[in-house]
Amino acid sequence: MSALEASTPVKEKQNLNEVLLSWNSPSHPFKKRNRLFYQTIIAFTFLLVVIVFFLHEFMLIGVILSVAFVVYVISSVQPIEVTHIITPLGINNAGRLFRWIELYGFWFEEKHGLKIIVIQTRLPFPGQIRAVYPSEIREKLKEVADKYLLYFEKPQKSFIDKLSDWVSRKFPMETTG
Repeated sequence: MSALEASTPVKEKQNLNEVLLSWNSPSHPFKKRNRLFYQTIIAFTFLLVVIVFFLHEFMLIGVILSVAFVVYVISSVQPIEVTHIITPLGINNAGRLFRWIELYGFWFEEKHGLKIIVIQTRLPFPGQIRAVYPSEIREKLKEVADKYLLYFEKPQKSFIDKLSDWVSRKFPMETTG
């Protein structure tokens, strides 16, 4: 045995397929919408279409109707059950593996009464990974993710985030009571 071999500590090979944490959850936060929500969407869409019609921008009418259809579909289709797995290689979110090198930081949010972990990526698309998790695994989830990613107590909001919050506060689509 040479002097180099004797002085170099033996590093155990880490099993990259080892499951550090796994859970099942809905694919996205979902809230059953009431009739007032859909009526508001229809009224807002109709108003925009009438305005754009008088401006003779017929292609824009198609875009407005397409966006209204997407809003309807997203708010009416219930989520499916998906599996999330965290390994030393990365995060497998609903069948797609995101390696740690592609990810940047994480934080926790709550939406419609569900707990969500938001993971910021370095990728152009998707910019964020959102996963619903059961509240009892929050500390274990934070502990495991903190080994690989930066933790943000409160993420910095972009202009679009601030605009979206302002619009949802000023123009509620349904009553809260």
